[in-house]
Amino acid sequence: MPLVCGLIVLLGACAALAPSRSLGPAATPAAVSVQPTGTPRPPSASPTPNEPTPTPFIWPTLPASPTPVCPGAPRTRLIVQERARVLPDDPLPVRLREGPGLDKRILELIPIRAVFYVLDGPICNGGYSWFKVRYQEIEGWIAEGRLQDGAISYFVEPYLPG
Repeated sequence: MPLVCGLIVLLGACAALAPSRSLGPAATPAAVSVQPTGTPRPPSASPTPNEPTPTPFIWPTLPASPTPVCPGAPRTRLIVQERARVLPDDPLPVRLREGPGLDKRILELIPIRAVFYVLDGPICNGGYSWFKVRYQEIEGWIAEGRLQDGAISYFVEPYLPG
């Protein structure tokens, strides 16, 4: 404790840690004067050169709430350049399409629990958020989920390593 307190004396704060102990003249360098603590200073007084100025606490600004990329679609959860998989909630496989839209040709059906890689997106089209993905050797577009009558239904989810 004497070494720690001696180092803190150099910073002018040891009196706050051990007010009842006397450090003696050897522990306090001649150039440093220890200010008494606990003595309130009038608000208009400026701090003395040996007294630290308190740092004000600044409350962090909270980020904005996530909003859907596509009106009428649920908030996106897939992450570009990461893996994802088909959820088992719906017994139907996910349709891998030629482009982002229900009118685009179906290239492949991705089965339940199959893992794929997200390449790009989201793009909004027809009330769905579409992501370009690679499943096995085929690249195409899938819809992430739908929002119908206030109920959210996701077809896929992020599948992160670990």
